[in-house]
Amino acid sequence: MAGRRSPVITAMGRRLVAEGCGRYDRGPGPDWTEADRRSYAAWQRKLGYTGADADGIPGGTSWAKLRVPRVHGNGAG
Repeated sequence: MAGRRSPVITAMGRRLVAEGCGRYDRGPGPDWTEADRRSYAAWQRKLGYTGADADGIPGGTSWAKLRVPRVHGNGAG
């Protein structure tokens, strides 16, 4: 996911912070970073995932449970 840029990444990060899983020094922002991966891995662990299942890469079930709001735009502005 490195190199991805989208407003949905910011929305995801805000939800992770709200769930107590934010691992950001600054942000979240629209660019996928290692902090996003660490934050998402913390969310996966909160849900009970372990090992390779808590790798910080969003999967369908964990994403649905995070309830990231829909966003519009391409993040370029």
